[in-house]
Formats: sequence, C-alpha cells, structure tokens
Amino acid sequence: MNYINSSVIDKNFKQNTLKRNIHFSGVGVHNGRAVSMSIEPANVNTGILFKRIDLKNNNLIKASIDKVVESSLCTKIKNNYGASVSTIEHLMAAFSALNIDNAVVKINSPELPALDGSSSEYVKKILNSGIKEQNINKKIFKILKKVEVKNGNRFVSITPSDKLSINISIDYPKTIIGHSQYSYTHSKDNFIKNLSMARTYTLFEDIEKMRTAGLAIGGNLNNAVVVDKFKILNPEGLRFEKEFVKHKTLDCIGDFYLLGMPLIGKVNCFAPGHSLNHLLLKEILKDKKNYRLEDKSFAKKSDNFFDLVEENSPPKNLIYVA
Repeated sequence: MNYINSSVIDKNFKQNTLKRNIHFSGVGVHNGRAVSMSIEPANVNTGILFKRIDLKNNNLIKASIDKVVESSLCTKIKNNYGASVSTIEHLMAAFSALNIDNAVVKINSPELPALDGSSSEYVKKILNSGIKEQNINKKIFKILKKVEVKNGNRFVSITPSDKLSINISIDYPKTIIGHSQYSYTHSKDNFIKNLSMARTYTLFEDIEKMRTAGLAIGGNLNNAVVVDKFKILNPEGLRFEKEFVKHKTLDCIGDFYLLGMPLIGKVNCFAPGHSLNHLLLKEILKDKKNYRLEDKSFAKKSDNFFDLVEENSPPKNLIYVA
C-alpha cells in the first residue's frame, strides 16, 4: 500500500498545514449521530483547533492535554465554556504521522465520524490534499528523565531517546486476541504501512454494557472489529497480523500529539488506554526537569532519527490471528 514515496530520513523541520480543505461525513461511533466535518489549512502556531459550527458562541476547542476531560473509551476535549468534541484520537494520530502542525477542524457534532474505525481515510485525504510547508520552525518535546504511571498491573513509561518508539503489549486471556506484543518506531512511512489501517475493536460480550452506558451506539462491523471469544465476527477477518495491538499503538500516537508537538522518547507500556496515556502526559508536565522543548532544525540530526520498517501489505481476505 503506497500512498507516497518519501525518504527514510525525516528532514521536515518546518511547520506544516494542508494545501486545501477536505471533507468527511459519517456517524459517531459512540453517540450514533450523523456528522459532517471539514479540515482546513491554518496559520503558523495555530496548532490543531476544533470548531463546533453547530454552536454559535464559544465554540473553539484547542487540541491540547490541558483540555482533556475524563471519557470512557475515547479521547474527549472541552473548552472553558463547556463545548466539547470526542473520539479525536484517530485524526490526531494521522496529523502526528503526516507532520500536520496547524489545522482547523470544523464539525457540526460533538463527536468525530467513525469512518472505518482507523486512521486510513484521514491519511488518504490529507495526502491527496497536499501538505504545505510553512515558514516557522517546528518544535519537538524531548524527554530527559524516566516518567511512569500505573493503574494496577497496567502501566505506561517513557525514557530519553532520539526518536519516538513504542514497545507495547496487551493481554485478553481466553480470546483470539490473547497476549500480543509490538515494537514500533514513529515515522510517516511506518505509520502509513503498519498502523493507519488498524481498526478499533471490542469484545462482543461488552457491547450490551457499553450501549447501556450510552456508548458504542453507532458501532458496527463497518467501523470496528468485533471479537466473540475465539471468533472474529467481521466477515473479512483482520486486515493484517497484530491488528489489535497495532490499533492500541495508533491510539497512543494520537493521544501523545495532544502535547501540540512531536514527542521524542522511548515508550514501554502494558495494556495502555486513553486515560493512562493522558495521565502520562500530565505527569511529565508536572516537572520541567522531565523534558525540554527544542527547535527541530537545531535538534540532533541522525540517519537513524526515524527507523523505517519494511513494507508488509497483506493479501485481501486473509484472516490473521492476533
């Protein structure tokens, strides 16, 4: 699956935005409401800004960690006036991978469209739009000390590195998912080839409980992988090997971009989730000795700044296990 031809070394030191507007429509996976959304170019230092066009006033919400509010099964941000938008993680992951620093996301609903449950459609349309280099240098968020957060046996930790890498494992005993581990190094190529198509997933036994809680109302086999013990209910099966743990990795990438700039560090985690990802970022920000903001053009340049993983495009209709 080749969307683009790009070099192994990431030499993109400038901020970027889109060249033209792009549009999406669908339903929210949790609230089940119809939604229309456009992504538009933005000026330098805008960051990622959501605009609720169904609201007349106080409708701007900055995608940043300080705007995150507690939400089950997704990332939700809210401004000081109570306007919110949720399930932003798949779009944020695409922005991170494609080096989009500035964009305005106009949306007429409190939840983004589910699309196919992955970042794939976002990636395709952003690339088709074209990416515009801007005249201000990009900043990076470099980790200087180990930081770790835990919830029972679940944890996320980060240590200093010269790139963003994630070593992640999940465990769903007595299901086809089982224990699954994946090591990922963040780059445009690696994300497109190995993560962008990984869909969100759920256990069939949890669906009734989620819907009773007002969640997953818009979920179906077109926007999520549904697992019934040792059976995948989607007729087409999985898209590729380790799709479950790869989607968890995608979620991490999206959540980490709430820092407003690329995160540089080595992440190790077991059974991460949005709440734990957000908690890690907040813990890092508590102490300025944990990190340093750098102008990317003056950061250390290395042929190994981003590792490129060999392309692996699975044949269609091949069912993998986790």
